Amino acid sequence: MPFGQAAKLLGDFLGIHVSQGSSNRYTEAAGAAYVQIQEEEVVQLEQEAPPMEAGAVEKLQVSVDGAMVPLRHGIWAEVKTLVIGEVQPPVLKPNGEQVVQTRHLSYFSRKETAEEFQRSALVEVHRRGVEAAPQVAAIMDGAEWEQGFADYHCPRATRILDFPHAAEHIHPIGEFLYGEHTPESQVWLKTQLHRLKHAGPEQLLLELQQLQQQNPEAQVVASNLAYLEKRKAQLQYPKFQEQGWPIGSGIVESANK
Repeated sequence: MPFGQAAKLLGDFLGIHVSQGSSNRYTEAAGAAYVQIQEEEVVQLEQEAPPMEAGAVEKLQVSVDGAMVPLRHGIWAEVKTLVIGEVQPPVLKPNGEQVVQTRHLSYFSRKETAEEFQRSALVEVHRRGVEAAPQVAAIMDGAEWEQGFADYHCPRATRILDFPHAAEHIHPIGEFLYGEHTPESQVWLKTQLHRLKHAGPEQLLLELQQLQQQNPEAQVVASNLAYLEKRKAQLQYPKFQEQGWPIGSGIVESANK
């Protein structure tokens, strides 16, 4: 929260009164010290490459994302966040739908380039034992830097494209067919997403390929189809659910908020 608001809450709850400037200075000093400690740990890990101990956790979820955040003086910047958590056994809801939760979450954030973030996150990836975990899923959107993060830290992980993100690349095609914000486009989208979730991407991609052939000038169809085709292996949602994985990266989306 803003430094001034934090200082006010400190006074309201603990009776400790500090100025906004003091709140600013002490917070940034503590943050800088924390970053320095972690940077030293990264250097040590790179130099010594200690093996990770196999933990008792059977399944880990790794998700990363970037979010624009307001800094001081009206400046905005992208902060990248990593979230790691333990995947719980699936639970069936009364309607028969399977729900998978990820708990014991830990967070690591930096305002850095993708390459810098990939390196500095080593300290948290090692602490959580990602390399030694029997099963790991990298659940995130299709951004190249995010996929590169998984390549670097957990190349053997099961790759899953965040389901709502996949929906974002199907929705525009429905609006192309039936118009923007129409009931028909919503019905079409709901039907396609249900099929994708429960039957996989094969039939959907086949129909979108036929649609592109019928409308070769429709860029909205061509671009979104290409995006989905490139990530076909990450769209196998029935298999992922059968294996007990979540199919969404909500843990990092909520972290962004």
